[in-house]
Amino acid sequence: MKKWFLLLVLSLVGCAATQIPYSPQKMTNRDSAVQIIEQVVMEQPLKHRPENVFITDEYLAFGNGISGKGVTLSNEQPLGNAASTTSLSTSKFEAKNITSRFYFNSLIDSELFKKRDWYVIQLKNEENQVVKRFYTRNLNKAEGFIDSINFMVNRSSNPFSEK
Repeated sequence: MKKWFLLLVLSLVGCAATQIPYSPQKMTNRDSAVQIIEQVVMEQPLKHRPENVFITDEYLAFGNGISGKGVTLSNEQPLGNAASTTSLSTSKFEAKNITSRFYFNSLIDSELFKKRDWYVIQLKNEENQVVKRFYTRNLNKAEGFIDSINFMVNRSSNPFSEK
């Protein structure tokens, strides 16, 4: 029984992510920050990669394709004694762009984790909730991504701050 318990504990520990302490380094070039963010986002594993990324001074946005729903109505009527039929069909399809947007002035410090062969960067909002995770296998890219996000956060203005 003790062997099974030990095996269970070891297997659960292997699934956990380990936090890596990292203090963002100062960046001075907006173009470099934008380029790093875009590259890390678009190099993520396919299941986490958006179709496109938009970076402005105010927000980071992702386009995740189009979702739709359709309705088809059909009415078949036989023509006399013949085996052929006529059908009347109408279709209606509604498409909607799926996007997500993260405002830099609503983000706080990002966190860096190591899980197996991956480095995981967590973006957190002002309520300390994880709003997005990014994945890379390269520590330098993970740290550069955090530096770049931090640069954009520090230069964004907060329209909700007291005047």
